[in-house]
Amino acid sequence: MSDQLKAQRRALVASDSPIARDPRVLRQVSWLAELGWTVDTLGRGPAPTDMNGEHFAMPRRGVPARVLSYVLLPNPAKYRNLLTSTIPAPLRDGTEGGTYDLVILNEIEMLPWFVDAKTRLVRAGGRTHLDLHEFAPSQRSGLAYRLIFKRFRDWLVTFIASPAIDSRSTVAAGIARLYAELFGFDEPRVVRSTPSFVDQSPSAVDANNIRLLHHGVASATRSLDLLISAVALADERFTLDLMLVGSDESIAPLRRLAEPLGDRVTFRAPVDVLDIATTINAYDAELIFFPPVTENLRFVLPNKFFESVQGRLAIITGQSKEMVEIIEHYGNGLVVQGWTAADLASALNSLDAASITSMKQSSDAAAHDLSSQSERIRFIEALRLMEGS
Repeated sequence: MSDQLKAQRRALVASDSPIARDPRVLRQVSWLAELGWTVDTLGRGPAPTDMNGEHFAMPRRGVPARVLSYVLLPNPAKYRNLLTSTIPAPLRDGTEGGTYDLVILNEIEMLPWFVDAKTRLVRAGGRTHLDLHEFAPSQRSGLAYRLIFKRFRDWLVTFIASPAIDSRSTVAAGIARLYAELFGFDEPRVVRSTPSFVDQSPSAVDANNIRLLHHGVASATRSLDLLISAVALADERFTLDLMLVGSDESIAPLRRLAEPLGDRVTFRAPVDVLDIATTINAYDAELIFFPPVTENLRFVLPNKFFESVQGRLAIITGQSKEMVEIIEHYGNGLVVQGWTAADLASALNSLDAASITSMKQSSDAAAHDLSSQSERIRFIEALRLMEGS
């Protein structure tokens, strides 16, 4: 480790998200703390557990205030009302300014505030890093988004190439290339969203009751209806559990679609991010089937892929390049040819207990490689604080 890394000890990790439930941000906090840094956090919701610094909580404006801001205010005023005004005064007004050797911003929402606040937040010689979880210019779609949110989102995107940022990272090689091509800076370092290694073995496969799982956010862009439709077309030996995070309104259409299938499709409550791998170990295969309707879905490499490896599951996915490369290397899954429910059902029907057992064993063999221990060094290199990085 360089002398520079040893000497610089105070960091701020900022994210417009509930940090205590954001595994990627939590890993950043943990990795820096392990290196001897005091780490403060700025974000929504309560403080992360086991942190060693101060948490600055940002309250979220109510729905009426958000709607009126989006509809009536120009972008800078909208930003001040929805985000800057929610930052606690010690950071917003600079009463604790000039105190950080390192600031890590997650995603683009914090950028306009930080570009303005950098001189009072970062000590001379300190560094600033932007972790771009996904490809921000194409994160959303749909008519409501285009009419109400897109102009504001496009304004936030203009801050990505700001000279106030010293280094950048993202989750997948394809997304890194997109950023470099669009903005003209060097490709961001790739730091994959891998959880900690979990020491467990694959569960046994029942040939007559193959348990499928999908866990994650209930988002319309992720085409989760295809999973339910595929189970309806597949052999009755397959059941599907959906462990979804989201509003009742976003999950309700999926519940209605699944009703005719009875107990072949079950909705179960989500669990803490730290408990996912052990909870899902009882299943046989994770379905990660995201038609590439956006650039992010074209290069998708989500948390759930690596959580499924730690859960020792087989992984069933479509032709998503980043996931396909890993599956082909380790042999821990099946790639579906085509993006329809019928394509997915046909692929499922081709599986038997022996093939699924083999894939689960391959996930077991890959679990060390595909854990956060392997990504920790990439993260430190991405910060450009080590010699030769």
